[in-house]
Amino acid sequence: MFLSFFILAASLVAHADSDGDAWLQKIDRTARVIDAHIVMDLTVTDARGREKPRTIEIWQKGDEKRLVRMVDPPRLRGIGLLANTGDTLHLYLPQYPPARRVVGSKRSDAFMGTDFAIEDLSRMTFGDDYTATIAEQVGRETHLVLTSKTDATEPALHLWVDSSAVVRKIEHIDSNGMASRRLILDDVRTIQGTPVPHYMKVTDLARNRATEARIRGIKIGINVDDSLFSVSQLERQ
Repeated sequence: MFLSFFILAASLVAHADSDGDAWLQKIDRTARVIDAHIVMDLTVTDARGREKPRTIEIWQKGDEKRLVRMVDPPRLRGIGLLANTGDTLHLYLPQYPPARRVVGSKRSDAFMGTDFAIEDLSRMTFGDDYTATIAEQVGRETHLVLTSKTDATEPALHLWVDSSAVVRKIEHIDSNGMASRRLILDDVRTIQGTPVPHYMKVTDLARNRATEARIRGIKIGINVDDSLFSVSQLERQ
């Protein structure tokens, strides 16, 4: 559906595989951080315009370890998500211990009443899981089409990346080839040499609802202890 909106650039498509994968490597290098701590405010807006606030904290080490924890509202405090070395992913719900592995299609489930999928919050790289082809050049942005390296039946993922290798838009495609979820990234600020989008909006196109996220505070280059990224720590409130 997307290609009908643009005129394809034949010179880009000719070397799509190698150039697309090179883009993924650039994206991963650009987004990589050594250590980071982020506080992010979320607002969930349903189809009737009602808003629900959320606050999450994120700790990250390199591109292999990330801990996401809900801190507000109080009824959701302690809910956590742990992405660790080897692509292992655990979800912890304080009301239903212990932490459980998240596998397969469950990674596309919404995270605790928001429109962010679990995979949105846990993904740290693209190159490990996808290969890419270049679809077209749209102004200063490059449109990439990603396909899974391990699951040929998984619908393609569409990325728009700017000239600095910062992802500015992601679209998830359903089994019918239609866009089901759209993630916009904006207000890019450079923190300790790393460009970081400070505003994100994810729209569930099927349910006509959206979640906006704004970074309230961020620190990069801090010393985050490896012990934080363990299931036992995930289960601590």
